[in-house]
Amino acid sequence: MRDAVGRKLVGARVKRLEDRRLLTGRGRFVDDVVVPGMLHAAFLRSPHPHAELGEVDASAALRVPGVIGVFTGEDMRRMTNPIMGMMAMEGLYDPWFWALAVGRVRHVGDPVAIVVAESRALAEDACDLVEVEYRPLEPIATRADALDDTKPAVWPLAGGNTVFRQSETIGDVDGAFARADRVIRASFDVHRHANQPMETRGIVAEVTPGGSLLLHACHQAPHLLKWGVASALARTPVHRLPAELWRRRDRVRRFVRGARDYLRERPGLGATLNQGLPIMMRANLRDPGRAAWSTRSMVSLLAQDPAALPEVDIADMGGAFGTKVTVLREEVAVAAAARELGRSVKWIEDRNEHLICGGQAREESVDVQLAVTGNGIILGLKASMVLDQGAYPAFPFGASLVARIVRTMYPGPYRVPTMRFDNRIVSSNKATYVTYRGPWATECWTRERMLDVVARELGLTAAEVRLRNMLGPDELPNRMITGPALDVRMSAKATLERALRVAEFDTWAGRQAEARAEGRCVGLGVATYIEAAPGPPGYLNSAVPGMAEMIGAEPAQTVLEADGSITVHTQQVPHGQGMETTMAQVTADELGVPVEAVRLRFGDSRVAPFGLNGTGGSRSAAMLGGASTLSARAMRQEIDRLAAGLLEADPADIEITDGLAHVRGVPSAGLTMADIAAEAKRQRLGDREHTRTVGDEAIRVSRGWDGGEGGWAQSTHLCWVEVDLETGFVKITRYAVVEDCGKIINPAIVEGQVRGGVAQGVGAVLYEKSAYDEQGQMVAGTFMDYLVPTVAEIPEIEIYHVETPSDIPFNYRGVGEGGMIGSPAAITNAIEDALGHLGVRIREQHLPPSRILELTGAI
Repeated sequence: MRDAVGRKLVGARVKRLEDRRLLTGRGRFVDDVVVPGMLHAAFLRSPHPHAELGEVDASAALRVPGVIGVFTGEDMRRMTNPIMGMMAMEGLYDPWFWALAVGRVRHVGDPVAIVVAESRALAEDACDLVEVEYRPLEPIATRADALDDTKPAVWPLAGGNTVFRQSETIGDVDGAFARADRVIRASFDVHRHANQPMETRGIVAEVTPGGSLLLHACHQAPHLLKWGVASALARTPVHRLPAELWRRRDRVRRFVRGARDYLRERPGLGATLNQGLPIMMRANLRDPGRAAWSTRSMVSLLAQDPAALPEVDIADMGGAFGTKVTVLREEVAVAAAARELGRSVKWIEDRNEHLICGGQAREESVDVQLAVTGNGIILGLKASMVLDQGAYPAFPFGASLVARIVRTMYPGPYRVPTMRFDNRIVSSNKATYVTYRGPWATECWTRERMLDVVARELGLTAAEVRLRNMLGPDELPNRMITGPALDVRMSAKATLERALRVAEFDTWAGRQAEARAEGRCVGLGVATYIEAAPGPPGYLNSAVPGMAEMIGAEPAQTVLEADGSITVHTQQVPHGQGMETTMAQVTADELGVPVEAVRLRFGDSRVAPFGLNGTGGSRSAAMLGGASTLSARAMRQEIDRLAAGLLEADPADIEITDGLAHVRGVPSAGLTMADIAAEAKRQRLGDREHTRTVGDEAIRVSRGWDGGEGGWAQSTHLCWVEVDLETGFVKITRYAVVEDCGKIINPAIVEGQVRGGVAQGVGAVLYEKSAYDEQGQMVAGTFMDYLVPTVAEIPEIEIYHVETPSDIPFNYRGVGEGGMIGSPAAITNAIEDALGHLGVRIREQHLPPSRILELTGAI
């Protein structure tokens, strides 16, 4: 379908369909949800980073009029199952824990009790009346603490604070280092910072008239939330399990058959489970309680009436950036309280809670060694990373998955013939490590910083080192040394070469010298990366074998409604990406209808196609774009067949123009989509094997997309800075991005995503830090201390598009992560370029004015 000026919708700058609703105050966010008889919850949180937990006395709080209930960790032990991760990996200690603290608290803000009352204010006041006995323990507040074997363990069963250790050598690393002209070393530190969406976390656990739970949530994955909470709430008494299983024996048989068929279709996942079971068995031997609880949870789910399972409804969401893809302890606690009380309960996180315990990211240190020739050619790489995951691992996938992806992505678009990578994850008394927009971004930052170090050591330019080591189109297809395939669409070198022209890089040294002669301290930084978006087939298996099969294909369902409109159902949840517009563009092009006739429906576990991944990992355009196209094509076949029957024509002769189906060349005699829907209803198409209908639908078709040949998104970032040596203030005077994300669905949305990511990168380097003191106290619990850049601090961002030709179907690739991956490296490289003549060497990512003054010796 083409619009009024003859352009296809895909590729056009279509205005965002969702903006009219959102900008006129008609969005529906979780705090907008009000249900009859709703109560409000507040959490009593630990003021101590590490302490044994004694008696929790809620009697005074319960005497307050309007307080309906107070639940503690011991209540959660009675009401729920513990939360247990799903990463069976060699060398990983993955603890299980409860929705509220049991036995000890492990970070400031650890939830100790939940108070439920008639109002939020009353619940918060009652929290002050709950008396808690704490016996403080020595905190693990720094990396040095975590690596010190004499310090107390955050998780005693781990035998220390190192909870994951893995080393992998690929190729003859020792030989490469022996042959090298130079071995260049540097150590880099990425500070702890946090996802800061406009909307914080929250949930309304509605008790429906039938007594089941409907969870209105602020979450990226509705089915994951549903089954995560369901598994925690599945507490059928042990003595009743045999009888309940017998009553539901048909369901058990269907589950066993379905699981068997699922594994047969995914042999890689079966192999992973065969490897993982011995690992999990060893974990269970260390902690037999884990085996007992996991078995009880699974059996209780099978024995439960399906109608009693919680459902999830997610409407609009004000940002996430990865912090809302995990199942939260607070979500489990609120759901458990609502079920216990038989009344709906609402909890909305405030900003102080979000900063202290809503999830934090990064805090990795990487020691890097590069074996190079005299002219800068890389012969081998050694990297050793320590990642601080905080106290409680995220559910279902924690820091170990991120650490493995960092290892996988470390070579980036460069030739790295041999590599050794050491991974180490430690626990500390800090908030949970969560995924944050480009969670593996440490690989880009440390690698691109290291290339600048090599250039400086060898007297080369930043461009020379990159160009000499970067894979070009004549070397593709190829493979990264860590496994993933690189096809001809890996165009990192094309983005770099274009960026160097944009920057007029060959003249930079002269311009910099002129500025210095004028007393101005200026620098130019370059950074290039590739991003798996979604990556080549089996990409995730290079990080964790079987992971690709576990996530599976992306589903989509296209529905012709009775009124002739089109609905696309997805398991993904938009939270600012413009997905309602881009998927409408893709679908409208296939069906020949106006883009306004297409609606994206998401977030409702009762109707959304099944998928546990939700929205994340740049899957929306790349995966949902393909699935939506396939399901729309299947719908188009149904529409053409119906129209042909009504018009007495051949289906191959049917065209659709502006939503009217007609015989080719006869647009005046057309049928509306409502006409076709009526015919579908008359023929009862919903009864056919390959379609199904719900309510007043006419036709519903489902298709999935496994990513096909997948692909990489890539960019080169350029940053120009001027540093004020008196104040330490860094001004970004110009910023440019050259990107290739494949076929662009909507250039305006792509550019918005890039600019948003760069803005967060500016915040990461110059402003934001989740700071703890040496006693483990969080000292950045408000926006007075945790600084977030405003529009006044973000520069104009130039964006240049590269689109490598390809005949690969659905060549859409994600772009949401990239701005945040590349920008910290470009900014810090620019700052070192500005200060390098003063002997300053940048080895950390957080560079506020005070640190700049320290580095230059001004203070």
